[in-house]
Amino acid sequence: MRIILLCLAALLFQSSHLAAQRLIYAKDIPLEKIRIVPETTLGGTISERISDLEYIPLKGNKNQLLDRAYSSTLTNDRIAILSRKGYLYLYNLKGDLIKIVDEVAGIKKTKEDSQLFHHIIATEKGFRLSYNKMKINLDRDGNLIDTISINHDDSFQYTTTIGNSSWHYSVPDFIGKKNMDTKSLRRGDSTIVIYQKMDSTFLAFYSFGSLGSLQKNNKAYASFTYSTQLFELDSMGVSKIYQFIFPLKNTPNLDELTKIKDYMPAMQYMDAHQSIITGIGDVFPYQNYLIIQFQQSGNLTLALDPTTKEIIGLQNIIPDKCNDYLAFLNYNTLGTDGEYLYSILFPEDIRQAIGKSIDERHPVSDRLKMLEKVNNPIFVRFKLR
Repeated sequence: MRIILLCLAALLFQSSHLAAQRLIYAKDIPLEKIRIVPETTLGGTISERISDLEYIPLKGNKNQLLDRAYSSTLTNDRIAILSRKGYLYLYNLKGDLIKIVDEVAGIKKTKEDSQLFHHIIATEKGFRLSYNKMKINLDRDGNLIDTISINHDDSFQYTTTIGNSSWHYSVPDFIGKKNMDTKSLRRGDSTIVIYQKMDSTFLAFYSFGSLGSLQKNNKAYASFTYSTQLFELDSMGVSKIYQFIFPLKNTPNLDELTKIKDYMPAMQYMDAHQSIITGIGDVFPYQNYLIIQFQQSGNLTLALDPTTKEIIGLQNIIPDKCNDYLAFLNYNTLGTDGEYLYSILFPEDIRQAIGKSIDERHPVSDRLKMLEKVNNPIFVRFKLR
């Protein structure tokens, strides 16, 4: 019986070694394995797990509505959101619209560009936006400070600096490029991580990876498509690799994936395997946690305490009647300013809360009635208990 149980445990927690084998890097980097069963991570109700919860309706007339939130950041007095088109919507903490930045002198979105700006971070003076090979610096009210051309290697899409170390990161383009550059992470002139070449176009359809921007703890975090390994970076190099190991049902089979050559079969495969985790998206420190967004059909967002190994599944924190059954986050727009976590809700989230209140015979609150009249998204900030 003991042997059978050990075999079952091995099958349940099949290591994502298939994904890890796609990456080439020095084998002397410290590796820490963490096993996760998403359904059994810590949860609870909002009243048990969340504090300082605040809903801020974003204001604007019918010509100033924000369609969707592609990216966002929060400062001590500003909410900055990039729309689906990559326009910057800038608000104060009361939700009043300060400015919409939909153009910058000398920069024009072309037909080939799906977005004007594709990345935003907060700076000491205001905000920094990314557009192709340019960085655009704005003040806290959205006024242009300057533009900076990026001269780093064309094959690297993102750059961050820790101390005196400059890190460059990219996800290779796997479509129709026999001689593509497979370098993915570099520190200065030294290549740290390389992708193995794979005979498949599937990887380009569901490629996820990121280089976390510089944080207050002087670390950054790099993740790679079809890998659940998280590289912790500092000024000296890669300080550690976290290897997250999930049950078999959550682990992609690369032997199957590399046989897929077209978009529609890729879509069909993902529809049939919605529980698999295809990589790691945004990662950032918050209090004593690392907030990690695993890419899945419906994002899986976990808060990991690296010291105690406590893992909170944010998807396992549910609204209750104390909160009028209103959601507290949208998993695609989670971020932090160090003190608060923040997210963005949309009108359909309000309608769901009203429906749940009715189903539970809980009075529909005046707050929900007020929020129901808001056509714009709602900015949410909160803290973990």
